[in-house]
Amino acid sequence: MKTFFIFLISIFLLAFGACIKFSGRTPEPEIRIGVLVPISGKRAFSGRQSLAGILLARDQINKKGPVRGKKVNLMIIDNKSSIKGSRAAMSRFTEQQGIALVICAGSTADALAVKPLAEKAKLPVLLTIATGNIATERNPYMFRCCFNDGFQAKAMAFFACTGGVYNNVGVLLDLNERVTYRRDLGRAFAAAFKNRSGKNVMEVGYCSGTVNFLPQIRKFDQYHAEAIFAPGEIPDAGIMLNQARQYGLNKVFLGSDGWDHPELFKSCGPHPEPCFLTSMFSPESGLPGVKEFVQAMTARTGSAPDADAAQGYDALRIAVEALKLSKSPTDIRSGLYQIKNYPGVTGNISINACGDAEKTIFIKKIIRKANGEFAFQLVKTISPQELKKDINK
Repeated sequence: MKTFFIFLISIFLLAFGACIKFSGRTPEPEIRIGVLVPISGKRAFSGRQSLAGILLARDQINKKGPVRGKKVNLMIIDNKSSIKGSRAAMSRFTEQQGIALVICAGSTADALAVKPLAEKAKLPVLLTIATGNIATERNPYMFRCCFNDGFQAKAMAFFACTGGVYNNVGVLLDLNERVTYRRDLGRAFAAAFKNRSGKNVMEVGYCSGTVNFLPQIRKFDQYHAEAIFAPGEIPDAGIMLNQARQYGLNKVFLGSDGWDHPELFKSCGPHPEPCFLTSMFSPESGLPGVKEFVQAMTARTGSAPDADAAQGYDALRIAVEALKLSKSPTDIRSGLYQIKNYPGVTGNISINACGDAEKTIFIKKIIRKANGEFAFQLVKTISPQELKKDINK
């Protein structure tokens, strides 16, 4: 705990120092990359992990030697977990000279906030965890190294159809039209499950910000739902799970990548199982480099890395690889389109013509360890090739 506290202090100093350094002339040639990340506010638990992964990647890259004759330097700005903060941060990046790319370690809402600014300034943005399909649509300057919601929905529908026999499936939908993640992902899963199984799905709506999910839980119970897909984020996902179990609804819950953080266990109650969720990273995957990454992150922060840290780590490494592949040091976009089967710790990554990543997705379940604590355990790995083959059947 002491190690992680010291690391958090260093993050704040680094972020402050990085911004000051960029205000003046630098003493040596640099590749300048902006980092937009929530270090404070309600999403700080995610952003701090993301930044930790990015900083580890930077140090490892610079240790190996110059990239096109230059070292990698970061301009880190805290968006304070707000959309307004994301716009302000992106505006600052566009005003800086020589920023090659911005890594956005925020949500789909943050991505949408920076999207028009990126196109106007012709400044590429690489998203680490923003899965909303709309984040990269119709904008040649928006890229991502995570999967999108279309792929995530199909993967969970595939798992639901092959991992269990569910005759009645429910979907929890956020009816707030301004909330793209929880609404669009729920609808995409419903469509994919119907298409894959031929079975109907009961869609039940709620409004984001609610703390009482009992009306929705009762409807699922009356429908005799055997599995419920509830895309959401923390703490809402945990609150909903806890209320469902207290009510006595002990059916399978299927979650999304927004569940994938130990923070979930603070609000999910004493009996969240059985639950399955999609994930961007698993330390159990056995992929090349994962063991070394986990060891390095644990030594650096005092705790094992999560998906946010892994995505941040892969994002900077992909950015540097794109710089190596690009036509010129100032044209990173051409290099990003050339990323094919890049061996990341989150799986092999290919960026397609739409700027989206085609990559591995992990299915995890919540387990109770011998000491009574909860943890995530890898259940299945689904590759893009496997999913495409299933869809084309």
